[in-house]
Amino acid sequence: MATKRIECQGVVLAATAYGESDKIIRLYTERAGKLSVLVKGAKSRRSATVALSEPFTFGLYRLSAGKSFYYLNSGKILQANMGLRNNYDNMIYASALVEIVDKSSMEDEGTARIFSLIRKALHELSITEAPLSVFLGFLIKYLSFMGYRPMLPESDEGSYVFLSDAGAVEAEGAAGGEPLDGRDIYTLRHLLYTSLDKINLEDVDKTTLEKIYRLLKVYTVVNLQLDNIQSLQLRM
Repeated sequence: MATKRIECQGVVLAATAYGESDKIIRLYTERAGKLSVLVKGAKSRRSATVALSEPFTFGLYRLSAGKSFYYLNSGKILQANMGLRNNYDNMIYASALVEIVDKSSMEDEGTARIFSLIRKALHELSITEAPLSVFLGFLIKYLSFMGYRPMLPESDEGSYVFLSDAGAVEAEGAAGGEPLDGRDIYTLRHLLYTSLDKINLEDVDKTTLEKIYRLLKVYTVVNLQLDNIQSLQLRM
């Protein structure tokens, strides 16, 4: 029986050591969703596979299927996203991004739409001077693509609270929740409906941005059923 082989674009979410010289990477691909891939010799700095196994790398991967995981035959880097390593905040948000995707996605499952969002978000994080805005834009879009889009009102007017399991709901009759003002609602809508490369929250004060960060972080943990987001514990 012939070995199954695929060629696909992918983004490396994580890498773990395997044996003395190899690594297993978790690769989110455009065609096949999330895959576990054994990369021979990836722990050796002289190996051509080192860069292909680094987290945040976007590349073209040629794989063959094994019993427990795929094997990397060859590949080509399309975007290394090296700019992430030049700024602490950008690196933290990129690390949180891939951690969230890795923890919330199943093996052999995924969509081209989510793959495109991951790729674009990592690219924007590698070049932006406003990484928190890009991260929050990614987060609310990813939640929506995963089927957990938070409810948002159609306008900034009215009295609303934000619930960790539902989003923005009318305050009247709601049990608990954090009150939202017009600026909060505007920011959430801007993050959801604006493409990542067009997000501009320069006019939004830091207090509002931090509030949105806190609300979306809790909403993500609750709805994606995560224990925590470890990368964000390093946020300064």
